[in-house]
Amino acid sequence: MQITLRPKVDGKRQERIYTLEYATGYHFRKVAEFDEKIDYSKITIKEMDELVGFVCDVFDDQFTVDEFYEGIPSHKVVSTISDLFVYIRTGKTSEELAKEFNERLQEGNEQGK
Repeated sequence: MQITLRPKVDGKRQERIYTLEYATGYHFRKVAEFDEKIDYSKITIKEMDELVGFVCDVFDDQFTVDEFYEGIPSHKVVSTISDLFVYIRTGKTSEELAKEFNERLQEGNEQGK
């Protein structure tokens, strides 16, 4: 899994791609803890910061919380966290899961002909 951030460097935005090398069992456990304690439909700023800190941790602190917020488009904050949770739970990106689903759906349609 990768995260693309565009932080300002010398006043200009530069694309930086960060790759997740390895998600651990600890990360899986933390996601389960978050699911137990956070109501994602009423998330607070403190909880959001905690989740972003977790994202930084999972990516071995290749970027800071501030660098994440500065470099991520506003409309991708929540989806990026959600995509990471999916990856930690399944070992696959959201795109990979969608592709697999569509392939199975196509196979089912072809068998039903």
